[in-house]
Amino acid sequence: MTASPLTQEGLLLDGLLNRFLTRAQDRPDDIAAISGADALSLRELDQRSNRLARRLQELGARPGAYVGIGLDRSVDLIVALLAVVKSGAAYVPLDPAYPQARLEHMISSAGLETVVTSASLADGFLSAGAAQVSDIALSADREVSADPVISYATPDDPLYAIFTSGSTGQPKAASVFRRSFANLLDWYVHELDLGADDCTLVISSPSFDLTQKNFFAPLLTGGRVLLDDCRTYDISRISRLIREHRVTLVNCTPSAFYPLVDAAASEDYAALRSIRFAVLGGEPISIPRLRAWLEHPACPAEIVNTYGPTECTDICAFHRMHRGNLDAFGFVPLGREIPNVIVTIRDEDLAVVPDGELGELCISGAGLGGGYLNDEDRTRKSFALAGALYRTGDLARRLPCGTLEFRGRADHQVKVNGFRIELGEIELALEQHEGVRQAVVIARDGRLIGHLKGTVDAAILKGFLAERLPAYMIPGEFHFAESFPLTPNGKVDRLALAESNRSDEAHEVREEGLLGRILTLWSQVLERPVNDTEANFFDLGGTSIHLAVVHLRLRELTGRDLAITDLFARPSAKSLADFLSPQAAANAAPSAQDRARLQQAGLARFRRPTPR
Repeated sequence: MTASPLTQEGLLLDGLLNRFLTRAQDRPDDIAAISGADALSLRELDQRSNRLARRLQELGARPGAYVGIGLDRSVDLIVALLAVVKSGAAYVPLDPAYPQARLEHMISSAGLETVVTSASLADGFLSAGAAQVSDIALSADREVSADPVISYATPDDPLYAIFTSGSTGQPKAASVFRRSFANLLDWYVHELDLGADDCTLVISSPSFDLTQKNFFAPLLTGGRVLLDDCRTYDISRISRLIREHRVTLVNCTPSAFYPLVDAAASEDYAALRSIRFAVLGGEPISIPRLRAWLEHPACPAEIVNTYGPTECTDICAFHRMHRGNLDAFGFVPLGREIPNVIVTIRDEDLAVVPDGELGELCISGAGLGGGYLNDEDRTRKSFALAGALYRTGDLARRLPCGTLEFRGRADHQVKVNGFRIELGEIELALEQHEGVRQAVVIARDGRLIGHLKGTVDAAILKGFLAERLPAYMIPGEFHFAESFPLTPNGKVDRLALAESNRSDEAHEVREEGLLGRILTLWSQVLERPVNDTEANFFDLGGTSIHLAVVHLRLRELTGRDLAITDLFARPSAKSLADFLSPQAAANAAPSAQDRARLQQAGLARFRRPTPR
């Protein structure tokens, strides 16, 4: 279905909010948001967000101001988002799992005075520089009026700002206009024909740009938003949520979706039969990973490949795939623009190139954002033609049929497990350590590898980075050298570095028994040989999604009802094999306190957000 032309109502975010208010009045008892055992009706959501919006306005929320939201996936998060929008201000998602130093930079650079959070997290955000916090629990205070508030916001005011990785060493906050987001939502609900029977599952981080539309679209269409309130990525849990709540839409990265498809294959994909759309973005899609599911007679779903940078309101182009057109191009195209967004392919002088020629993908039109908060220099570099054109740094070409084809990056920005990462940010952080003279970080086989000149223990480096960067930006490997290979023009030869240590990797597992089977499983999941029985799974490039796959297969292999936190607490193959050995199973079960202590230690060792 093609999105209808924007009406005045579709252009104004307040008009879209009016659609939510109309539904709240017509069907107040309908469930709007679910998370764990918590559920909010439309009436409760409307009243609680009104109370919080009133409180935020008292604290200074107004059009053009930014309010931080430091909450995990929960119904409280939906209340906070809606409240900030109603107050007229813009919101900035702050992941509570981020290192303190990163939160400090985010709060400072965005000029955040107020952060909406919970009582348990308040001290952390105050320590990170927030002048004041607003306890989300106060939104349920019935002594505060639940009457509607007046926002005075206009379509040209900002709605939110999302932090992305920065090539200069610090994350940058890209702002999005209310009118731009309204354009996105108008296309989204029309293109996918979303309605009251739809249930949208949110498993991505609140700090990810693709997540935002999934908070608001169900509120406008009468559908439900289902939020996975577990910080760990658990395939069995997510599959159960899809089945029990008859989820019709999932929006995440391909890396987060493949394991769900693989896990459902043994039961003819029964767990996924309610899904109408899997909206995937953030990294290229592998058709072979999805073909068996899409071609299965019981699969009613389509894949929607979505493309767009944070700076341009999440989605600029899309391509719908189903069993009838999987091989139409021989690759997964970016597709065509959404309504009112303009994509052009340009050369180095910003002249539009003819169809079929390679160039830089540039964006203008309704999706264009407001640039980087409090950083005019960086905004000018990325937003050309007096701010009317965003340069993505992506290489692409437009086919004669009008379809866009992605051809890679023109710089050192990479996507690893769905996260957009500027390698320069990691390199600069590494070079701040006194023991590192020079750092070059590369992405290879889905993992980050640091090449360094210097003398410092890798474990110390990882602890150093953990205080400055989120876990997904910490390299799993470090290689030390006195010199780096150079290109003919004297620059570091990154391609040569990427191949430099492949010959050092063995290609067979030497261990036998359960330990050998675990190493073989790790090698399969990580798609690289693993022989070190003491190596940390996450240091080998493993992510929470990889661990979820290992968790599922180990349950099948051993027949034991393992908790995924048991694996977090035992990140080496040796410790895991010892835990799963028959001798260990015969011993007395640890106490509940001991299990909790081990699980908390594992989660503290690696608190990695689900790919955004």
